[in-house]
Amino acid sequence: MAQPTLKKTPEKLFEPDGSPNFGNFLGATPVLNFDDFDYQGLHRWPWTMDANLAAKLLKRWEFVGVMDENFVIGAAVVHLNYVGSGFAYCYDKRNKRIVEKNIKAPFCMNTSFSPSAQDGVSEIRVGSNYIRMHNSTQSGSRELEMDFGHDLRAKFSYSEMGEGVSTCVRQAMYGFGYTYKSAALPAKGSVTIGGREVPLGKDALALLDWSAATPPRVTVWNWAAGVGMDKQGKTVGLNFSSGLIAGAYNENTVWIDGKPHMMEGVHFDYDQKNVMSRPWRVAGNNGEVDITFHPEHERYENVNFGLVGSSLHQPFGRFEGHVKVGRSKVALNCYGFCEEHYAKW
Repeated sequence: MAQPTLKKTPEKLFEPDGSPNFGNFLGATPVLNFDDFDYQGLHRWPWTMDANLAAKLLKRWEFVGVMDENFVIGAAVVHLNYVGSGFAYCYDKRNKRIVEKNIKAPFCMNTSFSPSAQDGVSEIRVGSNYIRMHNSTQSGSRELEMDFGHDLRAKFSYSEMGEGVSTCVRQAMYGFGYTYKSAALPAKGSVTIGGREVPLGKDALALLDWSAATPPRVTVWNWAAGVGMDKQGKTVGLNFSSGLIAGAYNENTVWIDGKPHMMEGVHFDYDQKNVMSRPWRVAGNNGEVDITFHPEHERYENVNFGLVGSSLHQPFGRFEGHVKVGRSKVALNCYGFCEEHYAKW
């Protein structure tokens, strides 16, 4: 089976008539002209009764993770227009313990979001606690900073070796979903847990998820992401999903030494009643992707504010199996996470 191809990214996400440029593209789309989209055309009462209110149906989030031989560190900034949210964590793989922090900002006070995946700052700040993501690529690297005092701090930079992948798809009847993903990016910096600063290992690798969408009112998806090395010492990054980005195009990508390779659509097989009870299987229908994920520890979050809510299972663990890239079969030895996420927007 021929693998999906990557087209040159368009200069803008939307055409002059407001229609999205759907497809898989090499690199980040330079101009995300969200103001050119007709949000009232989403026909979601009562939001779409007014143009300014309808524009609040745009949801944006950015996640950055880094992994080395000892830790998995992750942070996210979420901008929902009516509320800002952020989380940060550090998982100790040796002790199987996690330190996690969450912050919320009503009406997105002290919350900002970068205008694109390749420029600007995404940040949330509540008191002295903050998460800040620098997305400018002019210096050759991006940065993440987070500070939750004595409990958890981190600062690291990561280099965009190779190319990320942009995907834009239709969501529901009239909406769109856009995401930029990149994985297995060399990282350096340190994390401080309980007042003890630890430098990242020399083989630390990062991954990035920058997304913006007008998702359906209720959305359910699975996501898998991991980084590692193959037997030849090449870096390997994984990104697979099902549910949120789907249809004619998907975001499923494997990076080998920075070069992205698009993969077939996949399904996730696991015990939904107990995500830790047995290994997960991430596989396609044509044998290109056959991966087993062995969960070790779980990050769980359940937030319910009535009109909006989120239930997230995110186990950490080890990936094994293979992906087929062209005529080559790549054996995997990666670490990362799988995810089950229910969101009511």
